[in-house]
Amino acid sequence: MKPTDLFFGLSDFQCYADGLTAETTYEQLAPSIRKVVLGLFPLIPADVYVALAGAGDSDELADGKELLKTAVATGALLEYQIFASTKRNGTDASLYKYQHEEIKDHHREAHWTAMDRLLDWLDAHPATGEWNGTDEYSQRQQLPVRSGTEFDHYYGIGGSAFFFHKVLFLVRQTWEREIKPMLPADPGEKMTELAKEALCYKVVALAVMQFDVTELPRAIRYDYNHEYTKGSQMQGRDRLYNQLLAHYNSLVASIERMKALASGKTVVDGSHNDEDHKYYGVL
Repeated sequence: MKPTDLFFGLSDFQCYADGLTAETTYEQLAPSIRKVVLGLFPLIPADVYVALAGAGDSDELADGKELLKTAVATGALLEYQIFASTKRNGTDASLYKYQHEEIKDHHREAHWTAMDRLLDWLDAHPATGEWNGTDEYSQRQQLPVRSGTEFDHYYGIGGSAFFFHKVLFLVRQTWEREIKPMLPADPGEKMTELAKEALCYKVVALAVMQFDVTELPRAIRYDYNHEYTKGSQMQGRDRLYNQLLAHYNSLVASIERMKALASGKTVVDGSHNDEDHKYYGVL
């Protein structure tokens, strides 16, 4: 199945995304459709894609197919927007830069929403194209935080399954290399909750510094700036990173204190200079 076979033509495509100019043809959109579909394959394996794309209107997978078509259409228009704006600027109906950015923002938000819903739908129907047999699905089952909804409980990401996929490698690395080694064999419920919160804060801190602003969910990027640039935002990134890391370090310190109390120690790591261990007198 070719990527462009997902839609019957331009009229079908327009049912899933808005903002097409009158002169746009399906052939002009085809390269953007191919790019989006090929970009999905690291996230959604070919077997899952084929199972959804080949579903009939009355099939039990029909809802999943609708979500797939919405995700591809909104992503394709986001890719195509620069060409649409360029064509418009060659006519009497010119666009200002801020209008171009607002249109891109609209398509970006629509694509994120569609991807979130598609991934949530797949998790609710894990047998689709053997989604539950993919490496990503298997990896998530070994982690303490397994979905965007669960991540959102510890740090607000708008419950984004799409963002959770993007940071899954950071979740795995941070858990295996930093959080898990510091925990005792039986951490208990309270320490486990602290560990999950620490994991999520550290992952977001890393993502803020490593990802482009456009790769962050709205809940995070609107935290410190509305601009969609990368190079000019390092000061804002640094501030947010430091805030996140300070909270992470506080959570780690709480875990260490709980471990010390459980083992009968009165001083954490032998540090007599912590604020908790200082005594102030009046002379």
